[in-house]
Amino acid sequence: MLPIGALLAFVSRQLGRLLSLAFSWATLVLFGQVAKDKQLLLSIMALLSLIWPIAALGVALPSVGTFLLGLVTVPAWIESWVRMAMLVLAIAAPLAVGHVATRLRDQRPGAAGMVRALLAGYPNALALAVVLLWLMLVTPALKLAALARRHETAHVPIAIKPGGYEVVLRDLTEALGRAGVRVRRAQAPWPLALPGRILALVGGAGVRALVPERLVQLKSTDLIITIHPMDLSLSGKPKALARARAALVRELSFTEAYQTWTKEAQQLEDALMRADKGAVSVETIARQLASIDLPYEEWEVLYRILLQVRLRLNPLGTDTVGHEGNGRPALRKKIGAAIAALRA
Repeated sequence: MLPIGALLAFVSRQLGRLLSLAFSWATLVLFGQVAKDKQLLLSIMALLSLIWPIAALGVALPSVGTFLLGLVTVPAWIESWVRMAMLVLAIAAPLAVGHVATRLRDQRPGAAGMVRALLAGYPNALALAVVLLWLMLVTPALKLAALARRHETAHVPIAIKPGGYEVVLRDLTEALGRAGVRVRRAQAPWPLALPGRILALVGGAGVRALVPERLVQLKSTDLIITIHPMDLSLSGKPKALARARAALVRELSFTEAYQTWTKEAQQLEDALMRADKGAVSVETIARQLASIDLPYEEWEVLYRILLQVRLRLNPLGTDTVGHEGNGRPALRKKIGAAIAALRA
């Protein structure tokens, strides 16, 4: 017979895994698949926001601290310091949330602005705690609903440029239409839209930049696309999902959104958009791409955009990054491409 202690340990491990999974889902729904250089900051903000009310409750109600101590084994001499530690944590955690929020901004505030940002950590931490707890309840239900509809899910990381949300919505709708995927625009369900409204009302500038005041979805019979400022969340039947992802890869490069996350890569993206309009030489950008030091994922995205720009400017262009000769198409391919271009 399985001992009670072992059974409780097994249940607690499974519960911990479930909470961890729900927490991951909740942050994904709230912020989307954010840029890699901001993922750690958002995780720290979310964790501190969840720890803060627990610490404050432990200070106000010592029985809560005693209960929490019962879940772990600690030396007796530590117990007398637990309430003091919770008091420090209750005061410091929201200030840390405010500090981390300033790191999400492109421009750091001055001395007075930093003080205001630190104090704003208290309402921000409260709002984040409420929102995350809400989403940890709602998101598993949404996952189960997607499974019941036999939908698969996918995420396309982007960073919508300031003021470009409506443009991206329009461009995505047109791109999907050209791929034969007819979608209609709709407001996201209130369980998903409510967190963004709460954070837009209470959150600081760094959080408001990542969470829209209203969340929009593009829907068809077999597809749902939720447009986060930092992510496209797709859910749909496998065939519809594959067609939608193909359309996004082909068309997403030419809308008001970045597909890379570092400043250097985004500058090259801007340069490629200017090259597409004939304002800059695409070969100059190709030489920069050949020598720049970037993560492989970003380099691959930029290389794909480079090829797309070249094809839009010249169907007979080369697929090399710089001026290497081995990438030039053969004469037969050039003639075939010219015939295809004339037919088109």
